[in-house]
Amino acid sequence: MPQTTLGWYLNDASTLIHDQAYAFTSQDQLTRWVNEARRQCAQRTGCVRRTVTGQSAFGATSQPGQIIPGGLQPGALPGNVPGAVYNASTNAFGAMRNIERYPFQGFINPFLTQQHDGIEGCLDICTCAITWGGGPGGSPRPALAWLAWEDLQAYARAYATLVTSYPYYWSTYNEGSTGEFWLFPVPSQSMEMELDCFCIPKDLYSDNDYDAIPLGFSNSIKYLAASLTYMSSRRYQDAQIMENIFADRLGIARTAVDMGKTPNFYHHGV
Repeated sequence: MPQTTLGWYLNDASTLIHDQAYAFTSQDQLTRWVNEARRQCAQRTGCVRRTVTGQSAFGATSQPGQIIPGGLQPGALPGNVPGAVYNASTNAFGAMRNIERYPFQGFINPFLTQQHDGIEGCLDICTCAITWGGGPGGSPRPALAWLAWEDLQAYARAYATLVTSYPYYWSTYNEGSTGEFWLFPVPSQSMEMELDCFCIPKDLYSDNDYDAIPLGFSNSIKYLAASLTYMSSRRYQDAQIMENIFADRLGIARTAVDMGKTPNFYHHGV
């Protein structure tokens, strides 16, 4: 199935509302409904997931234009591991010394949108991994333990004096553009970090814009766009039918997406 485009969405949505000539609903207005449906799809399901990462000794991404024979690590930093790929791209994303709070807007989002096309910003975070220490033998990069914000505040941040070390817990405060990412203990040094993010897609304005909604979920968009159109013309029964189909389609595809946060990947005790 080809990558979905704005024209693909508009054609299907206008067919559902029996208005392919845009006589009753303008193309601009239907485009607004399509983009609203795409945002709702991402918010309800978390289907748009992207990793945002800084420097990675084990390869955050392959490097276009590089010939990588077997045994070399794609994307590895120069000199970090044997057979590293030179001229690999790096950036400044990571945990910073004595900094516990990292807002989505202003810190995480600029790196996220630079690394991934079609992304408006971070909606929530699923997992966090941070490199501990360093040395010629490599460094562990464990997935940190998650705490709900209330637990982080009550049990970790209850220590009023700044506690610095390798971070072990992480949490989020708020969601969307006002969201924040928190670490405890506060990092004692700069550390490479990877975040698995639930994202909001950018709006589509032409067929040249990249659609970040995964195939499978994109098939549901036309139904909510049609529902919103019917709502605007007070055809509430038709709107509800389309809304129900949209929800059913999302329910079918939702099983392929993350079902929640894992408090601790390594603790097996009672």
